[in-house]
Amino acid sequence: MFSKEYNQTIKSYKKMHLEGTDFDIAINTFDGRSLRFFFEPIKNIIANTKSKSLIDFGCGKARYYFEKIKVKDITFQNVPKYWEINKYTLYDPGVDKFSKYPSEKADAVLCIDVIEHIPQQDMFEFINAIFKLANKFIFMNIACYPAIKFFPDGRNVHLTIKSPKEWKKIISDIKLNYPNVSPYVICSTGRKNFISLF
Repeated sequence: MFSKEYNQTIKSYKKMHLEGTDFDIAINTFDGRSLRFFFEPIKNIIANTKSKSLIDFGCGKARYYFEKIKVKDITFQNVPKYWEINKYTLYDPGVDKFSKYPSEKADAVLCIDVIEHIPQQDMFEFINAIFKLANKFIFMNIACYPAIKFFPDGRNVHLTIKSPKEWKKIISDIKLNYPNVSPYVICSTGRKNFISLF
């Protein structure tokens, strides 16, 4: 069961999705653009694990599932076509059309730039939920620095900021309960600075 702060946080995100922020208009706010840094690594893991289904957990507006992408000068209809994944679920409680919690597990669960937005007291349960939904692997990117966006009450939208070393310990401990699920975890220490943990 998530905390009262978690539920209030989701309400704040719903509002930002609909109204935008001081930094961007609504259509561009939490639109899923961070996924672009990981198109190729995710494709490689999908191929290596022979994964056939996927959940994007915290997908935002999921823009790349609905628009063309370009990888190495080749254009694809959208990111699922590039990954060769036909069965996928988009989930984000802050976006009405994606707010239905996944009803079944998938081979892969992606969680890109989401964990740091979760209140500290809910973080373990949240990561556990991601592992529980995966048959083969999880892929996470976690920001380890403050965001440029703030909630109306003044809090930074990155509610849980930890070092890559701290995240590695947390995820290593949780993974013990899921021996058949491989974690692929990247920490970003800046907008384009990445450290691979697993």
